[in-house]
Amino acid sequence: MGAALARAVQWTAAGSGTGTLEITPLNESLLNQIIKFAEDFSTRHPQEAAFVFREPLEWKTQLGCSVFGEGYEIKGATLQSEAKGKDGEPLLLLTASSLRVRSFDQLSCLLQIAMEEKFKEAQACLEANRDPIVKILGPEYGTVEEDMSMLHLLDKVKKEDDPETEMKTKIFLLLHQLDLQLLDSSLKHISQDVRLNPAAINNEVNLLKNFSGKGEDTVLESLEYTSDYTFSNGCRAPPWRQVHGEICYLVIKPHDTDPLYITCSTAGVFLNGGELKSKDDIDYERKSDVYKDIVTFLRERSPRFVENMAKQECNFFKEPTCEKNCQHMEVVDAKVSGQSQNLHNFTEKNVCEKVKSSAARRSIDKKKLEPSMKWKNTGLSASHR
Repeated sequence: MGAALARAVQWTAAGSGTGTLEITPLNESLLNQIIKFAEDFSTRHPQEAAFVFREPLEWKTQLGCSVFGEGYEIKGATLQSEAKGKDGEPLLLLTASSLRVRSFDQLSCLLQIAMEEKFKEAQACLEANRDPIVKILGPEYGTVEEDMSMLHLLDKVKKEDDPETEMKTKIFLLLHQLDLQLLDSSLKHISQDVRLNPAAINNEVNLLKNFSGKGEDTVLESLEYTSDYTFSNGCRAPPWRQVHGEICYLVIKPHDTDPLYITCSTAGVFLNGGELKSKDDIDYERKSDVYKDIVTFLRERSPRFVENMAKQECNFFKEPTCEKNCQHMEVVDAKVSGQSQNLHNFTEKNVCEKVKSSAARRSIDKKKLEPSMKWKNTGLSASHR
């Protein structure tokens, strides 16, 4: 869990070094796996679950005393577990909004009690305890210096013949297995992740603009870049934001919501804080989940966009033969790539008329064309010739 938190989990940038977990699909997947591990720990490993942590895991909780039932008692403004360690201290202690947990058994119970709030509690716990293995087992098991190999641990257990050291080693191995699982999951997620680039975003923006404007059936009222300046790499974001993977910023006006200020980055598309009134700049902080492209983002934000997108799809695919022919078209000749900027000026009907004509057949001879992958998931295809 230590290595995965340091390497796989995505944290927000913070000058103080106390960043928060980003709201990303990868983080959600990893956090759900950690929750499942902790929830099942007391059932699968009852002896290890009773082990008392070297230091308590402590964080600010949103849970109140009322959610705790049997096995807990309230003393004044404090709630504590009936279960106690050898030192006589409770294994769970809730004072105001501060929660302290000292065993996996109590951690498992807490997550089950939290129910739909378990994700927020796990997130708060990990943000407040960036290296939980150190608090659970001690600094000698930390991830800062990873020179303690499995063989070294086993050799230590054999030499010392100490029950506590043996128990710590068992727990460490269980956490190490979780670490490997999380890292493997992260690698699979990254390998399947399609990164956005300036050209892909520009193509999507141009295509959306073709179906935007005044009118009941347009998908959007307007969509504009916040900056007209384009750097040599195709990005419109300032250099100090490009280092964070940001490509450009858009102001989108749907028919049924207030204007949306979004950031397009290599990781995806998300809502930002909008224009700052005091200066000619925007609030770059992310205010939403990250989506794979602009269309997917808008589908979550505007019912009217979804409705009018369906109308445009119907208009596009009037002729079955057109759809059939266009599905087998793919650009394979680099010589036609320079014409890509003009592609969005044509409708599917234009393309189909050209495909039907003998002149068009000769012009594409051995060049196969296929709809842009950008629109495959939405049902809209960008025409290529």
